[in-house]
Amino acid sequence: MSSAPAIFTASLLANFFEAGWSIQVLLSDMDRAQYEASRLARPHIERHLKTMSDSARALPEDVRQLMPKVDWQSWEELGEHLPPRNEADQTLVWVAIRDWLPPAGAELRRYRRQLPALWRFQL
Repeated sequence: MSSAPAIFTASLLANFFEAGWSIQVLLSDMDRAQYEASRLARPHIERHLKTMSDSARALPEDVRQLMPKVDWQSWEELGEHLPPRNEADQTLVWVAIRDWLPPAGAELRRYRRQLPALWRFQL
């Protein structure tokens, strides 16, 4: 298991998961045009995506390897495109929201059941 303190790992996983959940709540049933036009939701969603990227970056490699169905590297690299500065960044952000987020959330729920010790806040 990781040499990082359990509370650190649990905090990063919780931050990643909760930020994703918040994005889904904020996004609701918006399509891309509605998302990009939203002056209220879009900045919050981008901040949550940054939280997810930062959490993925900080998560110890041995912990990431225990959860291989989450593409941690892509989430980490997404942070380099936030906030989006051009059309390519905007497209990548939308792909992350539409294509990466739902399966990552589903896998993390499954991993939480399979690896509950990683999610425990303990010193």
